[in-house]
Amino acid sequence: MIHEWRSYRLKPGAAGAYLALLADEGLPLVTRHLPLMGYWLAETGPLNVIHHLWAYADWAEREARRAGLAQEEGWTRGFIPKAFALVEEQENRFLTLERSSPACEAALAARLRVHPARAPGAPLFAAQCSGLMTGGPMTGGAPEEALAVWRPLSGAPEGPLVLSPRAEDPSPRGPLPAGARHSVLRPLAFSPL
Repeated sequence: MIHEWRSYRLKPGAAGAYLALLADEGLPLVTRHLPLMGYWLAETGPLNVIHHLWAYADWAEREARRAGLAQEEGWTRGFIPKAFALVEEQENRFLTLERSSPACEAALAARLRVHPARAPGAPLFAAQCSGLMTGGPMTGGAPEEALAVWRPLSGAPEGPLVLSPRAEDPSPRGPLPAGARHSVLRPLAFSPL
């Protein structure tokens, strides 16, 4: 499988508007085509940054699904012009899944689910946050309770990405491994992970 981790730096103050537009208009359009695994807003580290994760069986599926999305007029003529006016920078990396969990496997099994638009009055964010550790060693640095551990294949070569489960307090429980960084991620309410 190919896991695609996309990070967008938004204009300061634009995260709420971008994410509301996504939840209210873009979500059913994009998930009709792309296999969603997760969507988050960074609470620590670089701010005004959103991260989203997609999982494809292989390169051919990615190409076909992205080509289908490019034909979705509601996406290309509706969502993209409004949303991308709020984006300052984009980064993309391909990952391979090194270690999984039952929650990650459930998200993979449901990756092709089409998500509806947010219901009026529904919250934009999940109640609890996750943690993301990047960099550091591939072994010994990932907690046993991690939802998933990915190894970069292409893009920023900063070492593994380790996603922790949502928690009341998503802060690291001890010192980070040498070279590692930690970010608190606030999942959107629709985010599988």
